[in-house]
Amino acid sequence: MKKNILLILLTLPFMTMANTIPLNKLIGQFNEKTDSQFISLDSTELPVNKPGMYLQKEPTEQLIKAYHDFKQQHPDIPFVVVSATRNYTYQNGIWQRKWDALYPKLKDEQKTAKEILKYSSMPGSSRHHWGTDIDITSVSSAFFKENKQGKILYQWLQENMPKYGFCRPYGEGRKGGYQPEEWHWSYKPISQNYLNEYKRLLKENKQSILTKLNFSGHNKITLDELLQEFVFDINSECN
Repeated sequence: MKKNILLILLTLPFMTMANTIPLNKLIGQFNEKTDSQFISLDSTELPVNKPGMYLQKEPTEQLIKAYHDFKQQHPDIPFVVVSATRNYTYQNGIWQRKWDALYPKLKDEQKTAKEILKYSSMPGSSRHHWGTDIDITSVSSAFFKENKQGKILYQWLQENMPKYGFCRPYGEGRKGGYQPEEWHWSYKPISQNYLNEYKRLLKENKQSILTKLNFSGHNKITLDELLQEFVFDINSECN
C-alpha cells in the first residue's frame, strides 16, 4: 500500500506538468478577461494604444520593468503596447476581413491563405493567443528601419529585451513562416512551454487541434503543413 502511494506521489508532478496548458488556451478558445492568470493592461502604467488589452501577469510585470528602464534613457520616444492577447474570436475577425478582401481576387484558397499569412495568423495558431506576446509601438518595418525614433527603440529592444525574458520570434534568416516583425516580442519563460506543448500535440494527436479550427478556408488548405510552418518557424532564441 505504501509503495503504491509513493508511486502516485512520484508521478503526480509529471502528470500535473503535462496538463498545465489546456488545449483551449493553446488555440485561444477562451476568454482572457475572466481568466485569473491574466491582467488588464488598463490597470497598469503601461501605455496602450487602445483599451481592453490583457496579458498574463508575469510577462506584464517584466514588461513594466523594461518600459521603466527604456523611458529612463529615452523619455521622449514612445514605448506603447499596440497588441497583446488576441483570442480565437478576435483573430478570426482579422482573418475573415482579409479573406473577404483577397479571396474574390485570387480565387484560390491556398494562395489566399499564404497571402494572409505573411503578417496575420490563422485562428488557433497565433502566439498572441498565449498571453505572452506583445507588439510594441508600431507594426511597420519602415518605422524601425527608417524613422529616427524607431531605430533607437529597435536597437534598445534588441539589446535589452532578453534581460527581461523576451525574445523576438520573427526575425530575418528563417526558412519560412511570417515576414520579419521588429515589433513582436515574446516572453520566453512561458511561451516556450506553450510552443513545446503545441509541437507535442501536432506530432502525437494533431486531430485534437485540427478539429477545433473552423475558419474560412480551413478545409481547403494544407492546414497541417501551414500550422507547422507558421507556428514552428521562429528565431532560434525563442525555441
